[in-house]
Amino acid sequence: MSNRICCVVNCHNTYKNTKGKGVVFYTFPNKKHELHIKKLWIQAIKRVNENGDLWEPIRSSLICSSHFVENKCSKDPKSPSFFPTIFPEIYKKKSSNNHQQAARYKRHCNRQENNDTIDTIVTNNIVTIEPYISNDNIKSVHNVSTQTAFVVDDIDLSIFDCCFIDSNNVKTQVSIPNSFNSYTFGKPTTRDQSCGLDTPEQLILKSFRGYESVMNESQLKGLTGTSFQVFQLLLKFIPESSHSTVTRENRLFIFLMKIKLGISYSAISTFFNISRSTVTRIFNDCLHSLSIKTKNFIFWPDKNTISATLPESFKINYPNCRCIIDCTEIKTEQPNTVEQRVYMYSGYKSCYTIKILVAITPNGMISFVSKCYGGRTSDSFITNDSGFLSKLELGDVVLADKGFPGIKASCENSNCILVMPPILHHGRFTEDEVMETHTVASVRIRIERVFSRVKTHGILNKISMDLMPVIDEIIHICCVLTNLQLPILKK
Repeated sequence: MSNRICCVVNCHNTYKNTKGKGVVFYTFPNKKHELHIKKLWIQAIKRVNENGDLWEPIRSSLICSSHFVENKCSKDPKSPSFFPTIFPEIYKKKSSNNHQQAARYKRHCNRQENNDTIDTIVTNNIVTIEPYISNDNIKSVHNVSTQTAFVVDDIDLSIFDCCFIDSNNVKTQVSIPNSFNSYTFGKPTTRDQSCGLDTPEQLILKSFRGYESVMNESQLKGLTGTSFQVFQLLLKFIPESSHSTVTRENRLFIFLMKIKLGISYSAISTFFNISRSTVTRIFNDCLHSLSIKTKNFIFWPDKNTISATLPESFKINYPNCRCIIDCTEIKTEQPNTVEQRVYMYSGYKSCYTIKILVAITPNGMISFVSKCYGGRTSDSFITNDSGFLSKLELGDVVLADKGFPGIKASCENSNCILVMPPILHHGRFTEDEVMETHTVASVRIRIERVFSRVKTHGILNKISMDLMPVIDEIIHICCVLTNLQLPILKK
């Protein structure tokens, strides 16, 4: 303890010779969030090494409280004791204003605790201050306003400036003539510009106004899952309506919000301040129109197109691959009748589902979507019943998983090749079967990525029974929107 000595030049305070005098020794701030404080202390001490470099304290370096105002260090950045300011004469630094700084800081603290509200009025260069106690008696509010009037071409023009200070919040507002030569009914046109706190009127203007509230593409994708380019493309398919007060943009916006977010009609009606029945009608009208207009957005490309866009990973093992097929299930609410429950209950998912067959090209584009079937239906039955096999041509290779053994005979009759992973028969796979399984899975995985994109549309999280009559059209629109996104392959 007796070795403690202040690091300030020409300061001879040590723990031994200051014992009982109220002098405290402080270590330099070394925490990460205190490095800026440490830098202020070093700059204030102005100590240099023999080579002229700025001195850097070590872990044991100390500074005594005699170099701080009121003989103590403060953690308040506004306090004059926040960093050392009192030094020996060798520093040639006058410290006569330290007491003034301390008094100023005390006045600042008193003002922070003062709950009085002050109105300042400037009229004809005379400032009048009228203090009064605020109603909540919690915080200090200051209103300062100025107004300047002058004459241009025998017409009075004025500039109004207002400043509103509420605790740590500040708002300013200025009203100036928009153009000295622009008048309306003999009066100048003014423009209001404000910043800071929002008034109730400004909050109303900033409320949700549908498509007009979307400021960037990130917001549009979050609400609808589409880009501005896709939105404008779909907007061309929405007809004008003379009996609806909702604009075309907002009607499409409502439809895409329902598809993307899957929220209820009542929630959307609250956002747009319209009735629930209006939202339901808008959704059904847009669904019908877009289903017809985008019918050809899901199409079966010819062999030449498939070959021209075949990814490199297919050219080695499956150069004649025409498509990849698989079925996926989507959960639904419990059906109303027993017959519906029998057909829609899925033993695989242990709930009520609908099932669809989807085929994609090797480059990841959806080229075929079947109608919806109950979750009880097998994959092979859907493939045979949906009309998919009629689209295959001689020599086409179709990749599938192990759930399609029932269509192997149909493919052979059409001179097509069905490629599935080997089925386990004798307890373990051979080395060739393991390699074949890996080869098929490495390319077939792309249809799982497509399914993941399709199911990002919130309306498919759980299909409500009121949507079952139009479920085929909903699935079609979700697949169309998936095709309009960026490809699943980078190249």
